[in-house]
Amino acid sequence: MRSVAVIAALALVAAPSTAWAGITGHWTATATDSIAVTGNITVTDKALIFGNGKKLRLIPVGTRQSVWTPLGAGPGAIYRINPPHDPKLLQGTALCGWPVTYIVLSQSGTDSLALSVFHGKAQPRRVGNDLCAYYSYER
Repeated sequence: MRSVAVIAALALVAAPSTAWAGITGHWTATATDSIAVTGNITVTDKALIFGNGKKLRLIPVGTRQSVWTPLGAGPGAIYRINPPHDPKLLQGTALCGWPVTYIVLSQSGTDSLALSVFHGKAQPRRVGNDLCAYYSYER
């Protein structure tokens, strides 16, 4: 019985897109920066689509419990961006200011989503110097 629990736990870590299926779908921008820069977003298993139709191709890396936003700790789904780039979004505004290498999508409950944007070479482990932007959304 114990081995079944270990296998189930490993499956959740190894398959972030399955474990985070609740984040897919349409999200409405709620904060001033989110409204002005990204607009409403759509999250799919393979892409993050912004209000102007620009996309980031998502490669699932894993999930991690950490401090992903300036607001505090929680679980986050980590995605590598391939190729790294900084799309021009609403009114020509850049998402980050540097080529985006990773994003983390984290939820607070089922109706709110945080998008943390990173530009560093190493996979993010928490909010730090490589965090270049943070955006928030609701269903």
